[in-house]
Amino acid sequence: MAEPLSTIVLLRIGAVLLGVLLVGALPAGAAASTQPCRLTGIEREIQCGHVRVAENPDRPDGRRIDVHYAVVPALARTRVLDPVFVFAGGPGQSARAAAAQVQPLFARLNARRDIVYVDQRGTGASNPLDCERERPAAQRLAEMFDSTRQAQQLRDCLQRLAAGNDLAQYATWIAVRDIDAVRAALGYAQINLWGASYGTRAALEYLRQFPQQVRSAVLDGVAPPDMALPASFAVDAQASLASLLDACSRDPSCSTRYPQATGSIDRLLARVDGGINIDVPHPLTGQTERLRIDRKLLAAVLRLPLYAPPLAALLPYALAEAGQGNFAPLLATGSSLGARVAENFAEGMHFAVVCAEDMPRVDGTARAAAAASPFAAGFIDIYDQACRQMPTRAVPAEFFQTPAAEAPVLILSGGVDPATPPRHGEALARRLQRATHVIAPNLGHGVSMQGCAPELVTGFIRQAAVAGLSLDCLNDLPAPDFFAPPALPPPAPR
Repeated sequence: MAEPLSTIVLLRIGAVLLGVLLVGALPAGAAASTQPCRLTGIEREIQCGHVRVAENPDRPDGRRIDVHYAVVPALARTRVLDPVFVFAGGPGQSARAAAAQVQPLFARLNARRDIVYVDQRGTGASNPLDCERERPAAQRLAEMFDSTRQAQQLRDCLQRLAAGNDLAQYATWIAVRDIDAVRAALGYAQINLWGASYGTRAALEYLRQFPQQVRSAVLDGVAPPDMALPASFAVDAQASLASLLDACSRDPSCSTRYPQATGSIDRLLARVDGGINIDVPHPLTGQTERLRIDRKLLAAVLRLPLYAPPLAALLPYALAEAGQGNFAPLLATGSSLGARVAENFAEGMHFAVVCAEDMPRVDGTARAAAAASPFAAGFIDIYDQACRQMPTRAVPAEFFQTPAAEAPVLILSGGVDPATPPRHGEALARRLQRATHVIAPNLGHGVSMQGCAPELVTGFIRQAAVAGLSLDCLNDLPAPDFFAPPALPPPAPR
């Protein structure tokens, strides 16, 4: 499950069916009404449609909302009728908006299978529960990082959304029923699931409620329903950061260049305790601005690079520079992932899910476990405040149980993932009947698109089994080298 660097960054961690001749056609018996459409990043014309569902499943005669989907049709004349359904991350991301990024993963599968992107209720075009925010280029740093201003904007947004929507009806266990309504409308008897980050939670819930409709499932970065965000985010981010600094200490070049990298975090936290003013260039405009940085902001800046190992490899350098008073590399590294997530994130849906499913489980034990992490206060405080005004309904106890399904499941985990590390995948694999867990030791958040993973995903979905697949091929992906600033050339002789 990143956005412009503000305190809200802490939680944004946070993922077409046209038939003419060889392009493909709707499956036999489909009841869906679709029309040609275009999605950004998808070159060919596809098919889009929607199903109309009750916002509150207990009131079928009440307000109804439209759940939109897009289908990229199979290319071959001879097709197989078990498509891939894509479950986006977040919670809060639109699957259709993520299609351009995800579709290359399914290039070979799409030869004979349809690929279906459903905007989960509350995201994308499906009655979106999003907040209008200024783009980072339009904001001064002081405004972008103003926690008081951000909190007030969030309160105003949730209040506005609550005026026109029943926010208690957007939890995962309700939303997956919409996904099955799309499946039924399109006439598919069975489907394959692919989910990333929060999308794995939605896929697991679909597997629990509709086991007979699932042929296979790929879960990339497991976020199980018993994860208890945001406390687990703090624990896992701290473990990822500690692992990175330990790797630096064992790397001859990194340890020589940054001999005090492990202690640099504590020193920086102590330095900004209470807040300090710094002058830094805006990451997008380059204009020097004054910014007040405190422990929460520092934690937010530290966490985002951990998602991508190439960016994390810059952190020892950025921390050393910050220790000398130059915070620009640290802010630039932390903001590099921001804009992409900001453009595809529905805050209202995010809080509707987390406030219903996770925060009731963030008890004293979970808070105590997270307290040792510098990330704890920022995460938990934001959710505490937001969830006070977010209406919820009781989540069925069965939601938190592992599905008793017979479909084969491939679990992928990045070994240095700060959000959904292998410990979650390991626990789930032990409980599922037919699960295979593959760990990519040197990858971060999101495995499917890297190295040999596309071949693994393709082979697994094609045969609904792991037999004959090279499950250890991800071990060969190396960790990126720690960043070494280029040496300046000697001055020219005069």
